[in-house]
Amino acid sequence: MIRTGKWLAALLWLVAAAAPVYADGPGAHRPPARPGIAPTISEEQAIDAYNIGYAAIQRADHSQALAAASSNAIEKAEAERAARGFYKESLSHFETATQLDPSMHEAYTYLGYANRKLGNHTKALAAYQQALRIFPDYPHAIEYQGQALLGLNRLDEARFNYLRLYALNKGQAAKLLQAMREWVAANPNPTAEQRGFVDWIARRSEVTREDIPSSSW
Repeated sequence: MIRTGKWLAALLWLVAAAAPVYADGPGAHRPPARPGIAPTISEEQAIDAYNIGYAAIQRADHSQALAAASSNAIEKAEAERAARGFYKESLSHFETATQLDPSMHEAYTYLGYANRKLGNHTKALAAYQQALRIFPDYPHAIEYQGQALLGLNRLDEARFNYLRLYALNKGQAAKLLQAMREWVAANPNPTAEQRGFVDWIARRSEVTREDIPSSSW
């Protein structure tokens, strides 16, 4: 049996044992109560499911950050496995939230986010599309959709998302531009068709170098 590093084992035990954290942190936009209108039971249940799913997302992102920071192959693998488990766990909660309240664009957005982190880019795009049908200018959905498009090498569409986002929220746009820079780093030998995209990213990076990414994931 593989022995997990002490630091990672302790941290994963604390994460698994901790009570869910329902914080309105970066990227968490818990649906607010409508003024003067008491939520229905299904709406309350949808919000509960969303909060549980979001807590799993927090844990998954934290585990993923640990994996990225670790230089130990065994610890990295354990953290990556934990992250995937938490992302998978979140899916059922966000699916429940959307079934109980089909108007909850936040839940569709994080349903897409979890699928994207698991490599399910097509499912992620479907979820983002639904979120944007409900709230066309939702910055998080536009940003995350752009990252999913990058994952599928649909570069012109990703660029369109960036330009749309830049007009709405420069902080979120900076986040997507950073993901585009990472795409360039991961593709050192672009095709002739992709070179135009690479050059465009370099120009945008220069023009927007003062922009500060938002704190969302």
